[in-house]
Amino acid sequence: MIKIIITISLFLGINTAFAVNSPRVEFDGEPPTYQVDCPDGATDAGQCQVDQLTYTGWRTYKIECQQCHGGGGMGSTFAPNLMDRFNKAGVDYGRFLYVLDHGYTGQTGAMPSMEKNSRVQKAKQAIFAYLRARADGVIPIGRPPKPQ
Repeated sequence: MIKIIITISLFLGINTAFAVNSPRVEFDGEPPTYQVDCPDGATDAGQCQVDQLTYTGWRTYKIECQQCHGGGGMGSTFAPNLMDRFNKAGVDYGRFLYVLDHGYTGQTGAMPSMEKNSRVQKAKQAIFAYLRARADGVIPIGRPPKPQ
């Protein structure tokens, strides 16, 4: 089905990012945002100050996601680089929510659904904020200090 969509979209000159970015969850409001303050030239998240949402996202990511997606979302041999997914494939909050709840099977591997994982479900917004900050290049890899 995706092959057909991509072929049709190429024929019509339509951007194919939607093929990677759909299906998605429709949500009201704005996607979660991060607050990160890093000094110029920071090479480790420990040099930065982050808000509670971003810190919770880092902590939950480290516990639930890092074993497959690697430190800071940089990918591994069996799970994709999430920075590429956010920046090159155009994954937005709606697509992120869909994949968390339904899982994903791709060329690199298969991600199980996190629908029944209560820790992930409680921290969806926080995980997205952390990964968005990483993908935006605002926070380097590493452990940020706990907010005051």
